[in-house]
Amino acid sequence: MTKKVFILIVPVIWLTVISSVKAQATYKLTVPELFEKGLEYSLSIKSSELKVQISGDRLALAKNKLLPDIQVVGQFGYVGTSTILDRDLSFMKHPEAPDWRQNYQVVATQPLYQGGRIKGNIEKSELDEEVARLSLEKDKSGLKLWLVGKYLDLYDLYRQQDVYQHNIKEAGKRLQDIRKMREEGMITTNDVLRSEIQLSNYELLLKESRNNIILVSQQLAIVMAMDEDLLFEPDSTFLQEKEDMTVTLEEYIQSAYENYPDIKISRTNIDLARNNMKLTKADLLPALSLQFGNTFQRPIPNTSPVQDYYLNSWGLTLNLSYRISSLFDRKHSLSSAKTQINLQELAEDQQKQNIRTSVKAAYLKHQEALDKVKVLEHSLKQADENYRIVHKKYFNQLSILTDLLDANTVQLNAELQLTAARTNVIYTYYQLLEISGKL
Repeated sequence: MTKKVFILIVPVIWLTVISSVKAQATYKLTVPELFEKGLEYSLSIKSSELKVQISGDRLALAKNKLLPDIQVVGQFGYVGTSTILDRDLSFMKHPEAPDWRQNYQVVATQPLYQGGRIKGNIEKSELDEEVARLSLEKDKSGLKLWLVGKYLDLYDLYRQQDVYQHNIKEAGKRLQDIRKMREEGMITTNDVLRSEIQLSNYELLLKESRNNIILVSQQLAIVMAMDEDLLFEPDSTFLQEKEDMTVTLEEYIQSAYENYPDIKISRTNIDLARNNMKLTKADLLPALSLQFGNTFQRPIPNTSPVQDYYLNSWGLTLNLSYRISSLFDRKHSLSSAKTQINLQELAEDQQKQNIRTSVKAAYLKHQEALDKVKVLEHSLKQADENYRIVHKKYFNQLSILTDLLDANTVQLNAELQLTAARTNVIYTYYQLLEISGKL
């Protein structure tokens, strides 16, 4: 009964896998296309680009402060009838006056000296734009690393699929031989059942790998704004590319000091703190501006009786202002600005310390991944040889089925571990590139 159920279930599982393969089209995806489409359509990158655009607009606004400030004012309104009262508040008369008032002004103010406030604000906006640009650069590097990770996951899953398909094929052949031995009375039914269970487990693992391929493909498709039903197939030549092994640890650290976005942001924050010191000092200085105005109004003000005529007047004014209260804030304002500079300098030193440890960790992990591949390549050869020996001994009735199934499991795990180790070599290398500012 169990045998019949197994014969019915396994084909159903296999046909389900095959049908899912045929239902979704495959797309050969290269790494350059992966980066290109990912950077172009990623929502996080678009958000960072908008932040750069906003900082650029703010810089343009800061530069506009160098230009004259021009204001145009227009007033037009009804004037009520005035009443003149005597000193005892008794009514005297209603003087004649126009019913409508008009006042039109044009005022242009050109700043001459602001103690460095305007130039300081322009420099601050330039530094803010630089921080936004460096944040965009960091986001792009992080996205590339994420894309490579998913791309390598796909490669690993396709290799798992191949390994499971191969083992399913071999397990099927082995099961046929075991059934013949059972019919000849050489072994018990227990060996047949355990072999059937192992084959069924391989089928389920194959299905699981296939589902994971679908899920990872969907994740990449969403980021790249492509059809979510596509199954992406990675370029196997990507793993054959040889990385530059001549670069030393200190060279990677030096590269990180020069190129890693977080270090650049720390340096820019120091410049921002120094700029804040300039602005603080500028607040302690007077402001000087030149103002030109022209007024066209009706009636003529400040005349008695009111004269219903148009009056056009203009004037040129030199304005000098100084905020006396700034003298009381001087000590604490300058101390706070200086402390902010020291704080940002300490942050840069701390960032350098973190980078040294991060680069060294990534470098050692990459070397470890390379060594692991060599060990697992040798382990796979041993597992293959062990399986060959145990397989031969079992069918010569010199070992039990447990030994054969264990040898097969060891062989399968060795293949999967080697595949994962090879992809990990590439991923740790890209981690090293990312932390050193080269990605």
